[in-house]
Amino acid sequence: MGSALRGEDHLPDMAGGRLERLTMSQTEEDLKREVAEIKFLIHDLRVESFINEVIHYHVTVNTDLEIYNVEQAQALHGEDLQELKQKAVVKRKIFQDYSTAVKSTSPYQTILKLGEKYVETIHDLCEMVLDPRWGRVDQLLSFLPPESRSVRSRPQYMNALRWICGVLTRIRHFREERNNEDLYEQFDVSKELQDFVKNVIYGYVTMKSRARVEIQIDKMEPAVLAGNRYRFRRMFFNLVMNAVDAMSDKMVGILNISNELEGERSILRVRDNGSGMPPEKVEQLLKDRESLDGELHSLGFVFVRRTVADFNGELSINSKIDKGTTVTVSLPIKVGAEALPAKHADCEDLDLLHEIDQVRLQGRASFATKVAAPGDVLHDKCGEIVYADYMTSDAQFPGSIFAIGVTEDNKVDFFTHRPYERYWNITHEDLSPMFYEATVRGRVEEDEDQTPALILKAPQNVREYFEFREVPEAERNAAKHVAMVHDEYIRIARKLVETGMSPQIEVRLTDVQKIFPGNEDLSGPEPFSLETLAKQPLNSEAKL
Repeated sequence: MGSALRGEDHLPDMAGGRLERLTMSQTEEDLKREVAEIKFLIHDLRVESFINEVIHYHVTVNTDLEIYNVEQAQALHGEDLQELKQKAVVKRKIFQDYSTAVKSTSPYQTILKLGEKYVETIHDLCEMVLDPRWGRVDQLLSFLPPESRSVRSRPQYMNALRWICGVLTRIRHFREERNNEDLYEQFDVSKELQDFVKNVIYGYVTMKSRARVEIQIDKMEPAVLAGNRYRFRRMFFNLVMNAVDAMSDKMVGILNISNELEGERSILRVRDNGSGMPPEKVEQLLKDRESLDGELHSLGFVFVRRTVADFNGELSINSKIDKGTTVTVSLPIKVGAEALPAKHADCEDLDLLHEIDQVRLQGRASFATKVAAPGDVLHDKCGEIVYADYMTSDAQFPGSIFAIGVTEDNKVDFFTHRPYERYWNITHEDLSPMFYEATVRGRVEEDEDQTPALILKAPQNVREYFEFREVPEAERNAAKHVAMVHDEYIRIARKLVETGMSPQIEVRLTDVQKIFPGNEDLSGPEPFSLETLAKQPLNSEAKL
């Protein structure tokens, strides 16, 4: 610990000083290509907020150690934290130098050198964050009570580590590419997409959108692709980043991902309900010259186009202003081929991801003992409690999060809640790891005019929702699911009003057009009042 910090002027260039060996024989086109690749990589890293999350977490640990008088441990941890902060300061300065060089159209050699220095700094910082030295944090947490902030926020910290592991993997793979190592793999595209969403995309979307964006995994049909798997991942991630950015102004965003077979081609679709694009913007993204000086959105799409071409695929975009965008990637498959074992980075193969899963399992076991029984006083005041959580939240953007279930006989059979915390983004998985995909979930947040608004989200996993509601296998179908969610939305609205939430609070729903098709009260521009939703007839009432 406490090793001397290397000054930015002494950071090694990647590939062992390769830049110093550049000669006049290297053409301008070669340099341009290398600059493009380093720009693509830096654009894809998106690591700043996750490094900040790690630092904030360790600051929280140090504060808790002080609050609970664990003085010796606090001193040791404080030294580690100071080194981490110093490295983060160096990283920020180098990124500023790189950004300035790009914006001022400095010579390619200058941009390349600064870009590589920044990537090297990120690599070192990620290695430090994932170093076993930080494993003793768990020992420190053993001195703290379960209600301490650092113990409760540990799952969010682990999510940040998962992302940082992915960043480290991308940098190492980038190095392998530059060294012309064999990167050909045969992989199951649907399995790759599902794993990548679980291990990388979910954490990014939660962090970037403050958990306002809902991820929906649609049909996933297995098929084998052949090529550079990590480059495929980065291409897919760019599509997700663009979709999340397009939904930045949405209180409720929906990111839908699917992969289907059409003949001998695999069709990947990434859909969002964001701001959409005019036709000229779509044409620019698909056909414009490969400029490296434009906005990040365009830069990322240059990489998407190149990667799709590397896989001998085709790319299309369908977009409507204020309705959203669907990007379709059609790739040829290896008919009759089998996927080969995937190559993984050390941090993916070792204990990190296993530990994250263990944290969730432990959380589920402990959470099962905390769910209040039907008729509990909490259930009689759930509307009041959710609003009180919002009012007492000390987060920069105050809010509350909850999950709730209301049965056909108007009984609350599930309810859990928490205010937004100051230092980390709470997700429904943190709140109710046992049922977060099987229940209706909600948030109360400030709207654009700083008035509270209610967001309700349909159950994320259809199968788990059917199981939670004990629907017989033979009765499970899409129409049944829509009908059940329709009625539960209404029952929850009635229950929230009945138990203390203002009937005039504005509401936004996921899948409102699907769940309430043709409904004049709800099909207009959102939001509408909670009272309006509560007054809608249930399916059984509509038939009377």
